[in-house]
Amino acid sequence: MPCIKMRKERECGCVKKIGILTFHKSVNYGSVLQAFALSDLLSKRGYDVEIIDYEPASYSTQYRIFEENTTIHNIAANIRRLSVFDILWKQKKGFEQFREKYLPMSSYKFTKSSSAQEFSKYYDVVICGSDQIWNVTAKDCDPIFFLPGKQSYKKIAYAASVNTATYNEDICDDQLRKNILDFDYISIREHSGAEKVSQFMNTDKQVKVQPDPSLLQTKEVFAAIASKRIVEKPYIFMYCANYQESTIRAAKKVSKLLNKPVYTVLVCRSATQIAKLKKSGIRIIRDKNRPEDFLSFIMNSDLVLSDSFHGTAFSIIFEKKFFSVNDYINGKYVDDERIRNILGEVGIPERYIKEDDIQNLDFQKEIDYTVVTDKRLELAKNAIKDITKAIED
Repeated sequence: MPCIKMRKERECGCVKKIGILTFHKSVNYGSVLQAFALSDLLSKRGYDVEIIDYEPASYSTQYRIFEENTTIHNIAANIRRLSVFDILWKQKKGFEQFREKYLPMSSYKFTKSSSAQEFSKYYDVVICGSDQIWNVTAKDCDPIFFLPGKQSYKKIAYAASVNTATYNEDICDDQLRKNILDFDYISIREHSGAEKVSQFMNTDKQVKVQPDPSLLQTKEVFAAIASKRIVEKPYIFMYCANYQESTIRAAKKVSKLLNKPVYTVLVCRSATQIAKLKKSGIRIIRDKNRPEDFLSFIMNSDLVLSDSFHGTAFSIIFEKKFFSVNDYINGKYVDDERIRNILGEVGIPERYIKEDDIQNLDFQKEIDYTVVTDKRLELAKNAIKDITKAIED
């Protein structure tokens, strides 16, 4: 019934216009797919939705293939990247084509942090999120994601992340304290992040913990945009945020135990990292590094190994056998709260493992997805109800 009502409102020109402000320009699988997930979800509920095309000058430098300034270090890095230029170029073009095809981009491009003032000309509601938009130590972060100042449009933050693992109180506390009180509704992706943000809410507004937008969708939505099967034989898919040595070793051990090859997709511009992967026997297909390929690799794999939140999320969505691998950095295991949160929410915390656990794992044990998916969809149902109420109130 709500969707019928909204369609009628659209016909009479009174449907709400929503702008989504997020890291849509990032060459990152999770970033573009969560942007797709939220925009698709809200569009199907009858809203007029756009991804706000925010692209400051810094983004062109941040996402370029070759380094611009001519230090010796950058010249050396550029020379190394020549050997993998075709992979990097095809990936960059693949992300651009995905945005053009699947993201409802605003016709107007915004380039300045002060652009938040202009959004009132175009939108009734601006939703910031999801992703690490409030992690002020992240390269992509920008004051605009706090929508600074009083605005005429409704300000909503959905599943924003502050990433408490990199939280710098001297920097982050000040930004949050100054900017979040004017928001009409705030939800955060992680429990610890919600606790941080709640400290600065001197009103009766509740800060909720809600799932990444990708987890609000059914697997059929993502299957519909995934590439056709890429690798015909059985394989393991590894997806890493940083290609840590411990995760690569873990993948090699599992590959040997199961006698299956390991494939991955490109997640960095480093020719050294790409060479390291090849040397370890982990395979990258040179022209299969688009968001659609990422989905296909997970959907058709026999097993997924990942140290990434979105690697974990899409394994759950596609109901795959998987293990989330705890990175070992500088002599200690580094816990990822984002991964631990979602595994706990759907009732499978044992799927978070360390490299040392591999010899004792039962790779034949199935995950009871009748229970896991029910829990995930219940979380999704509640989150969709809340964000719809926030938009309409």
